[in-house]
Amino acid sequence: MMRPAEPRPAVSPPSAELMLANLPSAVLALDPELKICAVNPAAELLFSASARLLVSRPISELLAPHARLLDLVRQVQAEGRSLSDYGMELAFARGEAVAVDCHLAPIVETPGAVLVVLHPCSLAHRFDPQRAQRGSQRSIAGLAATLAHEVKNPLSGIRGAAQLLEPALPPEDRPLAALICAEVDRIVGLVERMEAFGEGAPLLRQAVNVHQVLGHVRQLAQSGFARHVRFQEIYDPSLPEVEGDRDRLVQAFLNLIKNAAEAVPREGGLITLSTHFRHGFRVAAGHSGTMVELPITIEIKDNGPGIPPEIRDHLFEPFVTTKPKGRGLGLALVAKIIADHGGVVSIEDGEPGTVVRVRLPAVRPRPTARSKER
Repeated sequence: MMRPAEPRPAVSPPSAELMLANLPSAVLALDPELKICAVNPAAELLFSASARLLVSRPISELLAPHARLLDLVRQVQAEGRSLSDYGMELAFARGEAVAVDCHLAPIVETPGAVLVVLHPCSLAHRFDPQRAQRGSQRSIAGLAATLAHEVKNPLSGIRGAAQLLEPALPPEDRPLAALICAEVDRIVGLVERMEAFGEGAPLLRQAVNVHQVLGHVRQLAQSGFARHVRFQEIYDPSLPEVEGDRDRLVQAFLNLIKNAAEAVPREGGLITLSTHFRHGFRVAAGHSGTMVELPITIEIKDNGPGIPPEIRDHLFEPFVTTKPKGRGLGLALVAKIIADHGGVVSIEDGEPGTVVRVRLPAVRPRPTARSKER
């Protein structure tokens, strides 16, 4: 005879305090004077201090004076609405800094009080270098505009003066005038390369076959700087087209393949070009956190020595280079071109070598006449 099943003891739901204690995000409650009035264990870990040491301390004492979090907290107080910032640098008074996704909300029961939630940067943010690159792109664009306006005209005058002086100089001094002209030309060339970071003309968008772009770039490379390199192509034949500017995409991939060709050994150098379609791959774009689908992936892999650890996190910043005579503008320009197309670019260790991964949106299907009628 079977015994009746014993009733299971009722499980009481966890309390709010228990859930808060087990939350992996750091949570802080600030009073109207921006003093900490409550923290959870994740906040203790983030600030490297116990709740006993944190509670009643002004949040400003824990952060660097320039910390953006302080401005956001005051904005929430003033406007009485929630705010979020993704990939924000949280600068501590102790000199360290971490990247966090930040969410703030007013505590309506206590006017002026603010709830702060800090979470380590999401995977989507790490796949979105646009935010990390956006500041450096804006800086170099502004610098280029200033140089173009303030420097190129005086340089033209200096060059003209040197040319006029050259015939009147003794023969032994004429090379100095030629040197002035050559250096002026070099500086003007650098300014013109930097001008590419400005807004410039809008993209000439059209449906672009990425495989044709890569084939054209490979042909250019093999007839010039990559004669010593063997290429391997692994393409997804079902890859859809990209909506973009073909000439600018050629410029971006030519820069990437030139970098790869300069990294590989003179003997046995190999560059692998591959493409694949990853349905449903999305990343968070910009401050809004809007998810954008980037299903087209292009990879450029080389068998060179890899990336020096000290510059790995700064590769897309201007003037960062490992080449003795490099300008450090190539990857920064690539990042801008890909960002202008709504895509992202990242660089990883290839074990051996380096892998550059470009992700782009597919061309959107245009509405048919029948769909418009509906």
